[in-house]
Amino acid sequence: MRPWVLAAALGTVIATTPMLSQAARADDDDKPAAKAGAAKPATKAAEPGLLEMDARTQARLGVAVVALPSAYRSSTQTAFARGLDPGPLAQLDSDLASAKAAAAASAAEAARTKTLASDQTVSKQTAETAESQARQDALKLKLLRQRVGLEWGPGLGKLSDAARGKLIADIVAGRAALVRLDSGQGLPLGVGGSVIIETDANQSEPAHILGPTRAADPRLQSTGLLAVVRGPAALRMGSGAVAPASVATGAGVSGVTLPRAALLRSAGQTFVYVRRDPTHFEKRAVSGGIVEPDGLFVRTGFRPGEVVVTAGASQLFAAQSGAGKDVD
Repeated sequence: MRPWVLAAALGTVIATTPMLSQAARADDDDKPAAKAGAAKPATKAAEPGLLEMDARTQARLGVAVVALPSAYRSSTQTAFARGLDPGPLAQLDSDLASAKAAAAASAAEAARTKTLASDQTVSKQTAETAESQARQDALKLKLLRQRVGLEWGPGLGKLSDAARGKLIADIVAGRAALVRLDSGQGLPLGVGGSVIIETDANQSEPAHILGPTRAADPRLQSTGLLAVVRGPAALRMGSGAVAPASVATGAGVSGVTLPRAALLRSAGQTFVYVRRDPTHFEKRAVSGGIVEPDGLFVRTGFRPGEVVVTAGASQLFAAQSGAGKDVD
C-alpha cells in the first residue's frame, strides 16, 4: 500500500474516535434521565384534617369504635302535669248509672202500660203518663252523658260506659290517675298519643293523652290536655301533685344518637372522632342536638352506619393537636 493511502486512513480513524467517544458519553448521560422519567407515581396524600394512626398504635391507646344506628325522635314540647281530683267524675258516673237504670225501667213500664191500654185494662191517661216519664228519664240520661264530655272533655266523653267505669275502678285501686297537661306556650289541641312525665328525679313514666280539656287554666288562660297515667306512677300523681312533662306535638325527625362516650369538648366546641378507614380518623364538630340519657341526638352532620370512636378519643385529640391542648 502506498504510503499516502495509509496516512489518509489513519487520519480518518483518529478524527472519528473523538466523535464516537462524545456520542457514547451522550448516551450514558441520557440513561439516568430516562430512568428518572420512569419513576413510580407518588402515593395519594392523606386528606387534610385527617389523623393517621396505624392499628398497632390504636391498640396501644385502647381505641374502640361503634357504628351509629339510625334513630327517630318525635317533636316534643315542655309542659307540666297536674293530678286531678277524680271524685266529681266518679259521682257523675254514679249518677249516670242510676239514670240509665231508671230510664230502662220507665221505658219498660211505658211499653207495658201501652199494651194494657190497648185492651183498656188501664186507662189511656195512665199509659201517657208512663210514656212521659220514660221520655223524661231518657232525656236525663242523655244530659248526664253530655256532661261527661262538657265537663271532662271529648276524650272521656267518647268512652263507653264500660270503659269509663273500668278507668274509675283503676283510679280507685291506685292503678291509674287522671292528669291535666298545660304549657306556657299552649299545647296543640289536635295532639294525640303519649306524654312522658317525670314523676321522680330519676324516673319518667309514659301517659296516654285522651284529648283536650274543656276548662282553661285560670293562670295560663289556655286549654290543656287530659291524660291518664298508669302503673306505679299513678300514686305519685294524686290530686294536686305537679310534675314536669314532655308532650309529643307532631311528626318526628330522623337522625342518629352520638354516644356520650364519643363526645369531646375543647375550647367551647363539641366534637367526635369519625373513623374514615382502618387508619384514618376525622375530627368532626357537633352542632345542636337534643340531650338524651345515652348521648346526644342530632339530625344533621352524621349518617347512620358511620363509625365513631367511643374509647381513646382523648388520646386521638392529644396526638392530633399536640401536648399543649386538652379536652375540657
